[in-house]
Amino acid sequence: MAPDNAPDQFEWVSAQAECTAASMFERLRAGVKQDVERRNALADLDGASRFEFSEDGDDVFDVARLEGSRFTDPRIAALVRFERAGRRINVHSEDVDVDFTAVLTLDPAGQCRFVVGEALYAEWEIRRMALELLFFDEPEAPE
Repeated sequence: MAPDNAPDQFEWVSAQAECTAASMFERLRAGVKQDVERRNALADLDGASRFEFSEDGDDVFDVARLEGSRFTDPRIAALVRFERAGRRINVHSEDVDVDFTAVLTLDPAGQCRFVVGEALYAEWEIRRMALELLFFDEPEAPE
């Protein structure tokens, strides 16, 4: 477990130089790919929707929830998009309630963290915030 505070002689300049939107976006991309693989493995067990990861250049990637048979052309039921724009990472969807912007900073322990609003988040928390509704939201039953 990381200490609560960095040592008094912490070399923050190098740590800050490594805490970039570009490097953290790549870590986020790799983590999201793994999340999609894990969720699809669970979908095989519970018969849930399938999910697809796709990239659109270096600064954009998407995760889509697919509906329909694997043997026909499935349709996209919902999509979450991750975009890097300079120092910002935008995560949004028109299909599920996800819309936030993260920037990066060093926390008191010297770890690179995402900042949304005024709160600090670890990488896995950002992935959960972005994908939880897409992966696990249950559709409302018709009345």
